[in-house]
Amino acid sequence: MTKHVIYGDYECNNLHQLVDLRDPLVIRFLERIKELDWRGYELWAHGSILNGNVAQDLDLTIIGPNKPAKINWLLEQCVKIGFDLFIQVDVKYLVKGKLYNHQTGVRRKQTLAHYRPKIWINGNSYTYAKWKDGLWVSVREYPMTKSQYSPHPPQRLI
Repeated sequence: MTKHVIYGDYECNNLHQLVDLRDPLVIRFLERIKELDWRGYELWAHGSILNGNVAQDLDLTIIGPNKPAKINWLLEQCVKIGFDLFIQVDVKYLVKGKLYNHQTGVRRKQTLAHYRPKIWINGNSYTYAKWKDGLWVSVREYPMTKSQYSPHPPQRLI
């Protein structure tokens, strides 16, 4: 299935599916983002990329100091590198809360920052964030319905 995505300044209509963190495209993505300045920040993977089945995107969360200019830059670089490699990177910054771990099952409410407030996928536009304190933020509660499909703890990448 062809997936046409427009996200901020980036567009692609031949995004690849991924299998797990050992997928060659994921490895190339990680090699490139590790070249960025991550001092003081951590990057975590979660979601379906951890379960060994086909994933439509790479779910990532950044944790670190709330410095909007730096956060917005990291978010955009992750998205840009993903589109350069024809993969959809769903990266967020954890403004408030803790990462959700399906294995412990402790409910979490998170305030998250995104690269942009909306995404366009195959003709449908999804708006999910509002501008606040220099970041595009949303609030989510976990577990989400789809959390059942990836019953793995988050994995630190950086």
